[in-house]
Amino acid sequence: MKPRTGSKTERSPGVWRLQTTSDPDAVTGETRRLSRTFRGTKPEATAELQRFVSESGAGLQGGSTVTVSVLLESFMTTATLSPTTRQDWRSLIDRYLIAELGSIPLWKLTARDCDQMYQRLRVGGLGASRVRNAHVVLHRAVAQAVRWGWISRNPVSNATRPAVPRSTVTPPSLDEVRLLMALAAQADPTLSCWLDIATATGARRGEICALRWSDVDLNRATVRIERSVAVTKQSGVYFKTTKTDRFRLVSLTNRAVRSLTILHDPAVADATDQGRAVSGDDLVFTNDPEARVPWRPELVSHRWERLRRRAGLDHVKLHGLRHFVATELLTAGIDLRTVSNRLGHARTSTTLDIYWAWVPAQDEAAAEHLDAVLDPPDDGH
Repeated sequence: MKPRTGSKTERSPGVWRLQTTSDPDAVTGETRRLSRTFRGTKPEATAELQRFVSESGAGLQGGSTVTVSVLLESFMTTATLSPTTRQDWRSLIDRYLIAELGSIPLWKLTARDCDQMYQRLRVGGLGASRVRNAHVVLHRAVAQAVRWGWISRNPVSNATRPAVPRSTVTPPSLDEVRLLMALAAQADPTLSCWLDIATATGARRGEICALRWSDVDLNRATVRIERSVAVTKQSGVYFKTTKTDRFRLVSLTNRAVRSLTILHDPAVADATDQGRAVSGDDLVFTNDPEARVPWRPELVSHRWERLRRRAGLDHVKLHGLRHFVATELLTAGIDLRTVSNRLGHARTSTTLDIYWAWVPAQDEAAAEHLDAVLDPPDDGH
């Protein structure tokens, strides 16, 4: 490729016309003649021409028909995303990003445009986490444009990253959990087993729904968590890997083992009715006679809502059981790494960031240790 050049013409004393060409348009492949008027001396005009040529090559002076909308659509056709992430990002793009920024030529997009959009979304009532997600999607799309050579730098990097206030963890009390589990045992035995596993492992909703009998070892009282159930409009119900893309082996409580043992009997009966034996691939929580279709996560939520209304505990969310497990273990002095593994966090720092207030303070013990090593007691020698 030939180096880009430009020209300068003095139209009147000290007034120069600078000209160069743009890069080929990312969509049409066409180039465009670009002009700029400059006032100054000849050496100053020469230096300005060099900047003008450089900027036009970097996509900072226009000449491209690519808009933010065109970029976002192109990005979504090439991005590798899970079905749930794709559905979420598609919603953000269609409802907010295209509506707010879609018509802006990509080369004209600025950090100020982004900041103003975030403010409009906040004022319009969009939650802080969704505004942050809009920023993430836009930043990744423009970063891809940089890699494609459509623009030289990512203006979204200079935008103010929307803040998400730290949420306060409010786990249900032990009495509340006991009441809900007692009611479930009376009214909904299968849900009761599901809840026993949830309170034993701290696993996510979709992870428990994805359990197969081959994942359960009743003799060793363990469960292997290596997949999750998710649902999207386009893909329907499907299995995916865990959030960390890794499996984890978690010990079960005696209560959970008893519940699973009891639940296994009707699973055997159902399989017998179908003229087959229970297979390791059979799902633990399913309404399918063939045990191949899992409970949808929202089904568990609906059953939980009926249960908590009956208990008069409408404020207790299903996800609160996960908080309950984490805070109970941490306050009991169980080490952070063990708790993090049970919850399925990729890093212990994630667990600490969420549950830092529940980690037992060892400050007094720390002072006593320093006293002991720095100022040991006089033993009389």
